[in-house]
Amino acid sequence: MIGIDLGTTNSLVAVFEKGGPRILANELGEELTPSVIAASEDGGLLVGRAAKDRLILDPKSGVACFKRDMGTSARYSFGGKEWNPVTCSALILSEMKRIAEMNLGTEVTHVVITVPAYFHDQQRQATIEAANIAGLSVDRIINEPTAAALAYGYRNPDQETRILVFDLGGGTFDVTLLEIFDGVVEVKSSAGESRLGGEDYTDALCQWIEARHGWKPEASQTGNWRQRVEVAKRMLAVHEVASVSLDQRLVEISRNDLRDATAALTARLRPVVSRCLRDGDTSASEIDDVLLVGGASRMTIVQDFIHEQLKRITRIRIDPDRVVALGAAVQAGLSANDDAVSDIVLTDVCPHTLGVETTKEVGFGKHEPGYFSPIIDRNTTVPASRSRLFHTLHPQQDRVQLQIFQGEARLTTENKKIGQIQIDGLRHQPGQKRPGEFDVRFTYDMNGILEVEVTNLSSGLKKRLIVEQRPGSLTKKEIDEALARLQPLKLHPRDLLPNRARLERANRVYAELIGPAREHLTAVVDPFEAALESQDPTLIKQTAAVLDSFLRGFFEHEGETQPDSDPS
Repeated sequence: MIGIDLGTTNSLVAVFEKGGPRILANELGEELTPSVIAASEDGGLLVGRAAKDRLILDPKSGVACFKRDMGTSARYSFGGKEWNPVTCSALILSEMKRIAEMNLGTEVTHVVITVPAYFHDQQRQATIEAANIAGLSVDRIINEPTAAALAYGYRNPDQETRILVFDLGGGTFDVTLLEIFDGVVEVKSSAGESRLGGEDYTDALCQWIEARHGWKPEASQTGNWRQRVEVAKRMLAVHEVASVSLDQRLVEISRNDLRDATAALTARLRPVVSRCLRDGDTSASEIDDVLLVGGASRMTIVQDFIHEQLKRITRIRIDPDRVVALGAAVQAGLSANDDAVSDIVLTDVCPHTLGVETTKEVGFGKHEPGYFSPIIDRNTTVPASRSRLFHTLHPQQDRVQLQIFQGEARLTTENKKIGQIQIDGLRHQPGQKRPGEFDVRFTYDMNGILEVEVTNLSSGLKKRLIVEQRPGSLTKKEIDEALARLQPLKLHPRDLLPNRARLERANRVYAELIGPAREHLTAVVDPFEAALESQDPTLIKQTAAVLDSFLRGFFEHEGETQPDSDPS
């Protein structure tokens, strides 16, 4: 099994062997293969370095940066044919497969592939389709920042630390907050933008130079011109000033010029970092280290931004261009049950909010459809199971077509539809507070399997839908086994024995108190019950601790020692 970092600008392939990850080089001795395809002058197909050189001479001869279009209907025409992002990616993956087989001397059929943390399901599925076309079976799709953390955690298994993975690649930007302790790599939160990266910085610098000097290259020279600006941008990561040839004269560009040219792009980094920290309930001062990932993270302006925002001086511990591929190889080792990584445990989070479409009353007797009702919030640690009650609009309605979405927008038109399920027989029953009530439970695991279970509360009948992130990658038996492992999660928090015990104990104490003491207990119990309804584990733990403290104080005052209701 191999690990592949399918990048916007470059791709790498690695293998876990002899107790460690190793990146495999191509015939040129290069570990980074440009993610570019092009048609040669004689009509042949070029992939990698040759394609990149060809594209510089003739920008219309091929395509690069197609990773950004994964999961869309984008089309490219060159070499007398029409291409799409999946077929282009398949060619890069085929090249990675060939490089691996050349190095290992054996056929390669199984792979772990990395993707940006903020790729939605269609983008991930498009990546898997590309791998299948390339003759590869995908054992696991892993988020790029998580892969980087695996490489970091593999090298520092005993170190307890909280790190922020700052992943600015050629075309995508991701930030992930992780905790590493006792060989456990636990993802706390992720945020990102799938169309922001080093390529945008190069484009912005090109536009700035052209505007500043009132010059624009001829159409046939745009590829060569952009390459020269790219080199200058990279030089500014090492030197204060770099030169670029412009109209037969050298023009000097300083780091401040690059800062001015790309200020709008750098400003887009800030809200992503803030959202990740907010979702992870962590302040900048609580971060122990920042792990740089992606070639664009080498830019001084990016490292200055990190120092300004996080008050951290960045240090490159593992090569930013290679760390994701190394992590993909570690994950391949985990998937293959390699003894060298048997002590590593990886937890992950749900990258996008999952929910259903509902209708809201927007005026007296007026209803508006198309609103998103979340059930599992983004950055919930997986596996996870959450449920919510819904009901029909009126007593005569007996059927609902439940639409399932993922995304963060308030309206479903701006989110991604991933499935639907029809519920029948929702008759209004006497005694029901609301017509046609039904319970919707979402259960989600690390394989990207979403189980939607709908229970008709009047009849007790259940209906189930399985939404796979990678359709066809798991057999029916594997899906059933995964769902069986999730069964214990399906108990509502209010039905768990420790929580029931807390409430019963609180009811007993309430009966014995009077006046302000009773009001004090109510002020402690109400937030706990609200936390149970929210099904948020962190909130439940916090409010339970407050309630336990109150109850413990009461029993100690009464001369009775009361053990914790939840020893864990």
